[in-house]
Amino acid sequence: MLRDAARSYATDRYLAALLAPKSVRGDLIAMAAFFGDLARIPLTVSDPLIGEIRLQWWRDALSAIRAGEATGNPLTDALAEAVERHELPDALLLEVIDGYSVELGTDTTDEPSEERLIASERAAFELVARVIGVHAMPNVDRLLAAAAQSYGRVRFLRALPLLLRNARVPQILPVGGQEQGRDSGVANVCSTARLSLQEAQTLARSAPSALLPAILPLALVEPYLTALESQGAGHEGEIVDIAPLTRVWRLWSAKILGRV
Repeated sequence: MLRDAARSYATDRYLAALLAPKSVRGDLIAMAAFFGDLARIPLTVSDPLIGEIRLQWWRDALSAIRAGEATGNPLTDALAEAVERHELPDALLLEVIDGYSVELGTDTTDEPSEERLIASERAAFELVARVIGVHAMPNVDRLLAAAAQSYGRVRFLRALPLLLRNARVPQILPVGGQEQGRDSGVANVCSTARLSLQEAQTLARSAPSALLPAILPLALVEPYLTALESQGAGHEGEIVDIAPLTRVWRLWSAKILGRV
């Protein structure tokens, strides 16, 4: 169950976890499973309220974790071990959860949708950095912020066809029915993601090598953007993806070369 959740809906972070130091590999797989279970919700539910119930289940599960209660759920119990071992803050875990309310269309805050989505992805990057033990290193905050700006936008655009199928379009894009306007919006988001990727790559050159496993998914942003720009993400269909071998090769090469 743990690896299935990670592999199916957080494939990039799952593969990155397999390339991380052995001492933290299990906890990173647990984190990837957590991210994957959340990502699955807006992509698979037809009723947003059902999705929000699932998100609330996770919020309640975090309360149970803090109370030291075993849930009997392998995913939750594995997450609990990682949370305790690395003293992961509730605020970051909740930030990740709350971001998916935007994709469900159930977010009730006044914050812009784009900012909420990026904040959620930023929290995910920081949680991974904390598990690895590199979150307090110099300039890590700027690098993780740029990583979230880039990877977060790409993750949203890849999921967009399924969100459209369920009639949900967060206001990061035009919400009207005009395909031309939506395609233009997708192109603008791709352009912004590429600029953020360039910033992250520049910052990564002077970052400690120990930080690399936390930002490894950035190695996939460029091929994802190429796929998005060639296939288009503004139409209903399946999630925009790249070849499995391309994904593995890019991550492995980034690990070996020490750069994203």
